[in-house]
Amino acid sequence: MKERMPGRGVTILSEKVNAGDRLSEAFEAAGFSAFECHLVAAGEKSAHLDTVFERLSEFWKRELEMRQALMRPLYYPLAVLHLAILVGAIVELTTTTWQVALFHFALYMVVLYFVGFVVYMVVRASWSSEAMRHLWLWVPIIGSSLSTAYAYRWITALKLEFTAGITLSRAVGDAWRASGYVGCDRLAEEGEQAMRNGMVLSQLMLQWKELPRDWIDFVETGEVSGALEAAFTNLEAEAARAWTLAQQRMADWLPKIVYFIVLLIAGAMVFKVLYEAIVVPMNTVQSAIDNATK
Repeated sequence: MKERMPGRGVTILSEKVNAGDRLSEAFEAAGFSAFECHLVAAGEKSAHLDTVFERLSEFWKRELEMRQALMRPLYYPLAVLHLAILVGAIVELTTTTWQVALFHFALYMVVLYFVGFVVYMVVRASWSSEAMRHLWLWVPIIGSSLSTAYAYRWITALKLEFTAGITLSRAVGDAWRASGYVGCDRLAEEGEQAMRNGMVLSQLMLQWKELPRDWIDFVETGEVSGALEAAFTNLEAEAARAWTLAQQRMADWLPKIVYFIVLLIAGAMVFKVLYEAIVVPMNTVQSAIDNATK
């Protein structure tokens, strides 16, 4: 794995495990996300590490498929944008020298890549801020995909620990810590404390707007019938389907939105070049004729 995977993640995992550290601690030291570390910790507590790694494998596979589905449709609009810059430079050659046209071409390319880099860094940095992560949840399409992913993480961790015999209050707290929701530590403490004081999970879920509303009925039915484990299993399957649908929706619409924006930018650039190549010279000629006839 060290030979196949870049970075020091696998090396750190190996060193920590060989030194006697718990696997969840090794995952944390290697830089894995909070969700991954908490899910591994849940697997250690529940003696279901094999199931945890199956879930992580499925989760990583889904995320990889989503990234590929998002990136492939973006190649064409980006190629269109580069082509628009090239066509603009060629048209500009008809009215200016090649040095000026080349300078403007290089300038547009630098601006394009600089803006792309800035957008990438801003999006990446936003994940380290709770306020910005909360804001992403309100973004159409993207927010829906994030919400369903968080819910899937929550119910997966909860079901794993509860099935292994861990108390429901502790399982609920660990599920929040593994979910990735903004303020998950606070929600975990609130949930654990409330359940220790005698509140049932279905009543507690009424306070949690982060989770789907229809889950409450499933959990309440499981509590009444004594079949919470079956309820959690059904909710996990439902969460997986909802996440898949949200990913497909984002993969369908996000590239189209980007393509539309790129077409607007490309159209504005071509219009600017044509204006400078046709309208400006015509205005200059007309001004010269007007001055000559005075």
